[in-house]
Amino acid sequence: MSVIQRARGCVRIASALAAVAALACSPTIQVAGPPPDETAQPPAPQKKMPAPAGPHATPEPPAPVEPFVRTRDSDEWVSQTLKLQRRYERVLVVGAPAPAAIRVAALDLNARDAAAEPQDLPVTRAFATLQEAANAARGGDLVAVLPGTYAGFSIGDKPSAGQEKYVHFKAMGSPGEVVIDRACPADPSWMIYLKTAHHVVIEGFNLAGSSEPGKQSAGSPRAGIMVDGAFGETGRLAHHIAIVGNFSHHHRMWGFHSTDSHTVLLQDNLFALSAREHGAYVSDGSDNYVVRRNVFFGNNAGGFQANLDPEASLEEVMKHPSFRGYPSMQPTRAWAAGLMKLAADRFGEHGFPDGRGVNFIIEQNVMNGNGRVGGGAINLAGVSDSLIQNNLVYGNLASGIAQWDNANPFDRAYVEPGPRSPEQVSGPDALPLWGCRNNLIRNNTVIMNTSGRAALQCGNGSWGCRLRNNIFVNDAASSIEVLSTGIYRFDAGHNVVTQVSYGGMPDGLKRLAAALPETRAITGITRARLAAEVVRASEEPWVVLEGSWWKLNPNRPDFRPKRSSKMLLGQGDAREMPARDLLGNKRAGAELGALSPGD
Repeated sequence: MSVIQRARGCVRIASALAAVAALACSPTIQVAGPPPDETAQPPAPQKKMPAPAGPHATPEPPAPVEPFVRTRDSDEWVSQTLKLQRRYERVLVVGAPAPAAIRVAALDLNARDAAAEPQDLPVTRAFATLQEAANAARGGDLVAVLPGTYAGFSIGDKPSAGQEKYVHFKAMGSPGEVVIDRACPADPSWMIYLKTAHHVVIEGFNLAGSSEPGKQSAGSPRAGIMVDGAFGETGRLAHHIAIVGNFSHHHRMWGFHSTDSHTVLLQDNLFALSAREHGAYVSDGSDNYVVRRNVFFGNNAGGFQANLDPEASLEEVMKHPSFRGYPSMQPTRAWAAGLMKLAADRFGEHGFPDGRGVNFIIEQNVMNGNGRVGGGAINLAGVSDSLIQNNLVYGNLASGIAQWDNANPFDRAYVEPGPRSPEQVSGPDALPLWGCRNNLIRNNTVIMNTSGRAALQCGNGSWGCRLRNNIFVNDAASSIEVLSTGIYRFDAGHNVVTQVSYGGMPDGLKRLAAALPETRAITGITRARLAAEVVRASEEPWVVLEGSWWKLNPNRPDFRPKRSSKMLLGQGDAREMPARDLLGNKRAGAELGALSPGD
């Protein structure tokens, strides 16, 4: 069961955290160093790629990115994409005193109930620091970290890692007993730094920053976890990373950050109280993410931000030696399209940061208390062909679900002033290239009282959006806002809304929509009217911090529909109903919003 599932009647521990086993009571041993047949290796220095020998010599590109699993079922994505080993090749222990064996259960990323039966595993080697263990680790290893407080670590490309040979870093003991409170030795900006890493699992850590929202702690790391392909230097992307059951909080910038990456799972984490920006920030052309069953709480700006940033992405591409002869950056679509074609020819589709992100599944998350300085609770720029469903967004101070193009310079001519008649929109080529295209947004509950912000925004270039079975309520402004370059193929139905804004677009442009937001909608609904239809509406926080961990707030709201609700039950589009709701309960009817009915 996930961190979200603990909101059911009885409080149970999330699956990723339930797998954190207690240490065995066996006698302990001190392991002085590697066994005689092995030699501890120092960390390989991270160097910039040397310049090619001649004007036409370039480094060999990596293997093409494997095709992404395209599905609306995140369990299917996980099982086909992240193939963890069932048995570990070695067990490396960090901390003292080192036991002769540890008791641990295999990690099942799709488990919703109790963890698998734990087994006793013999310890191969022991280390004093996380960095020493990371240096020595190889594919298939478990790095078990004993309770204590540690400096962070970095890990790079491990050629031995692959499918069924993940390097698994696991916090032992009770939740919160393994604390990382300092930066890794390689870079003071990050606590855990996955640079060009692949096939890595990070599970169960308390990544404790020292900042507060609006008040940064000088000299502290920028983020708890950083995933970075460093494409300009390496020509590679970080990939096949699972971040599971961690508590990353009070950081200067972000609880989690990534750039130049693909194929990443964020599951059962709490990202909280970032001082300057977001709980989690995915950037620079990253693709193929599943973000599920997390809580994003109290962050100064956005909760979950996926801003794929075309300008920063193409700046990174231009750093690579392959493109030294290409003209310097120009704010035109022609310049950007030419560079992307060259990059795709050399590195393959999705093999380089292109400012676009495809194949995201963002589901079963709770966003609460974010946005004091702006930013969407779910803030998307350049995310396309993706699924956003079963999310609960309430008590935030800025936008709900925002989609836009990050005001990038390459699309400016298509946005300012934008189309004024449907004849000007002949098809996708007449619209911005880097908005959020063709996303399915269904069965979300977004409740707001924020002026100047929308519960759901289809901003510049965010066309082809399909809305089904959502609750979008905003007492102070629009529930849904659609701009002139977002109306093309817009398709809405079976939603609860307060009011709709079209950003001043001419009425004629509305003919470009397949179905306007008012279509088959329940309109004019306020927070007070909605409160009569749910079990218990309130603005109480979803979580409370307790000691070195956190728990669900016993006074949190319960937005499940009452079984007597005629507004929310039986009103949805049954053809677009997810199999489960926010809490993991199987859906039995065509209900609206993130939650199935309650008592």
